[in-house]
Amino acid sequence: MGLLASVVAGKALVYGVQWLPQRWHRTAEWLFVGAGAAAAIVADLSSQGPAARGLSVFLIAALPGIVAFLVWRTVLASVLVSLLPLYFGIGALTAGRTIHMPALALDRALTVQPAWMLVYGSLYVFVLLPLLVVRQDGLLHRAMKAYVMVLIVAYAGFLAYPTIAPRPALAPAAGFLAWCLRLVYALDSPYNCFPSLHVAHSFVSALACYRVHRGVGVGAALWAAFIGVSTLYVRQHYVVDVIAGALAASVAYALFLRSHPRQSIPESDRRLAPRRALTVAIIFGMVVAGCWVLYTTKMVVV
Repeated sequence: MGLLASVVAGKALVYGVQWLPQRWHRTAEWLFVGAGAAAAIVADLSSQGPAARGLSVFLIAALPGIVAFLVWRTVLASVLVSLLPLYFGIGALTAGRTIHMPALALDRALTVQPAWMLVYGSLYVFVLLPLLVVRQDGLLHRAMKAYVMVLIVAYAGFLAYPTIAPRPALAPAAGFLAWCLRLVYALDSPYNCFPSLHVAHSFVSALACYRVHRGVGVGAALWAAFIGVSTLYVRQHYVVDVIAGALAASVAYALFLRSHPRQSIPESDRRLAPRRALTVAIIFGMVVAGCWVLYTTKMVVV
């Protein structure tokens, strides 16, 4: 419902504002979105029952897709963003079913290492890499198709083969990185492991950038591999999850990204790609600093 609403509402909103003077179009679009979000939040806080649940669907599923459509003016972006919240709903669909733990000997030999949280957590800004490096609409459109494909493949895997992560019964209690690990455990359910979306999204991001700049792409792919290793040391995934995620990204690259000609990339975009990629590291540093403030001030206790 959220997926359909985001696509339909986004296109309807863009069509509706065409009746206004050109200089008011963007302002009117964002005013409508802001007003809708504010009204939904107020109604959600002051009501209960099915109506409130419907408003929650709008806030969580439909609204982000509408915003994505307004930013990129493509239904594909709306579909991609609207598919993301389904990750949290699949656990409810698999409740009561047999849960698998596909541990290999290597999985059983590894122990939790909170130090790897810095690598693991980088994924949450690493996926911004194509938005900064890829400037051609055609290549960005192909990257969105690759993201949608790995999402659909992963969701099919989550439904067909429900799994539970090999987390320890009690996360290590001391230090900032252990606090970050417990925060991840609190926010992310231990289900939906096979294949690893963490790994698939990392490699799609890296491979999309590879079509723009070989050096940036290779460096990003190496970091994506480190992210795959980190999922094992923070006990969020199994080895087979990592392999399956990397394979899903490789197939998506072959289907949607590989055929995009490098010679079509403007020289200016290729030259600026390393500097733009560095922005991701700066953003991640700011995120880590923000988490450090939350940890030291005990604003969030986990």
